[in-house]
Amino acid sequence: MKKAWDSVISALSSNLGLRIFSLVFAVGLWLFVNVGQKPAEWPFHVPVEIRNIPSDVMVSNPAVDRVEVRMIGPPAVLSTVDADSLKIMLDLEGARPGNSTFRLGPDFFNPPRGVRIARINPSVINLRLDSVAARSLPVTVRFGGKIPVGYKVGRVEVNPLTVKVQGPASEVNRMGSVETPPIELEGKGGQFKKEVRLSSDGKLVSLSPDRVTVLVTLEEEMVTKVFPRLEVKGKNFAGRYAVSPRSVYLRLSGPKRIMDQLQIGADQAYIDLKGLEPGNLSLQLSFQLPPEVKVLEQKPDRFKVRIFSPTT
Repeated sequence: MKKAWDSVISALSSNLGLRIFSLVFAVGLWLFVNVGQKPAEWPFHVPVEIRNIPSDVMVSNPAVDRVEVRMIGPPAVLSTVDADSLKIMLDLEGARPGNSTFRLGPDFFNPPRGVRIARINPSVINLRLDSVAARSLPVTVRFGGKIPVGYKVGRVEVNPLTVKVQGPASEVNRMGSVETPPIELEGKGGQFKKEVRLSSDGKLVSLSPDRVTVLVTLEEEMVTKVFPRLEVKGKNFAGRYAVSPRSVYLRLSGPKRIMDQLQIGADQAYIDLKGLEPGNLSLQLSFQLPPEVKVLEQKPDRFKVRIFSPTT
């Protein structure tokens, strides 16, 4: 009996010692983590969320989406802090157009025990509130790149012609149109179609629809060219003849690619004498020009021709 009692006392003594050791170890570990470590200062980028915005009001200045919060505490504790869990909520319920100011302090946050807020940057958030406005505005097409030589922008069709713009009244009321991003013309020719996404160009507005289809027609550039004193000669005649006056003023029009290379001589502008009998005649010029080239002006329009001998 005595032997059994001694065994019980021994077991209790052994468990008591283990429990005391565990308690001392836990307290020591807590003291090491919370007291023994040198405090550190860590930055946290805390998100900012705006809620309860009235339907007829919107924020018209770029809002701060994150705030830097610097906290001081044991590194082991700071390492467990989740910046997203410290989210700042700015409540705009009942707000009207104007300025709303929020001053941030430690009471905006709930850091872990043993951690304190050292600094907040920015510590003040200013929101500018504006009435919501909506308008239908025309779409203006912008072009970029070098247009092919000899061409110009002709017909431009946009579908749809207008889009709905909604945003702060101060922004919407200043807008006269919505521009497309530049549509490249380099290497293009004839007619082409392109779907483009409209941009608000940094303005706090929404566009509906936000895409349009643009049909562009590139036309050949038409230019004029003047030949002030072009010599006039007869053609298809082997005998003697005389022409008066002996020169003509011509103003021609046609595509630039042709007109830049066009040269006029006796084979392109002449008086056709084929089959004519001797005598005094009043004749017009004949032309052999590219079909795209048109005569805009000619002075004189008729010529006196005297034929001295018949065709042989």
